[in-house]
Amino acid sequence: MKKQLFSLIVLALLVLAGCKEAATMEETETTEQAAPDTADYDKKVAVIRAFFKAHCDEDLEAQSAILSDTMKWSPPDYNGNKWLGKEELLAALKGYHDGFENIKYHEGIVMPDSTANGFWSGSVFPGSNATASAGVIRVYGTWTATHSESGKEIGVKFFNLSSINEDGKIVQSSDYFDVNGLAAQIAAEE
Repeated sequence: MKKQLFSLIVLALLVLAGCKEAATMEETETTEQAAPDTADYDKKVAVIRAFFKAHCDEDLEAQSAILSDTMKWSPPDYNGNKWLGKEELLAALKGYHDGFENIKYHEGIVMPDSTANGFWSGSVFPGSNATASAGVIRVYGTWTATHSESGKEIGVKFFNLSSINEDGKIVQSSDYFDVNGLAAQIAAEE
């Protein structure tokens, strides 16, 4: 009986020691993660802001200069998830420039009592994919403009995912906003 009791106590101590070692290893792994590269993040956000400013200024040339020649673009309207290129994006932007005046971008997520940051990158969750990298920038904001033909003020909430290369060019962009909502605002009776 004493042997069995002694064996159980030894087994319990081994299990506790193993759990403590695993917890210590997890803490070490957590603290060893790379620190975020805030300079890289800031540089990429500046590229996106410059692109949006050029859109507000209706400066298609400046926008073109910020886009990589091989960039891939996913438009906001569903097209079977087909990726388009730089020329298709520039044509869509020209359509907005031709159809709207006073284009403005309002950065951030509108909350009941404030506006939260409009640019995010990196992640904590899920843990298996967590990263401190600014590889993809998540962009939140609101676009407003005046429809040229009708004079109506329109607005749309906006979400975008953008990737910037080492040359400071946008290489991938995926837009999410309610395209039909714009048309409904323009067609609405006053």
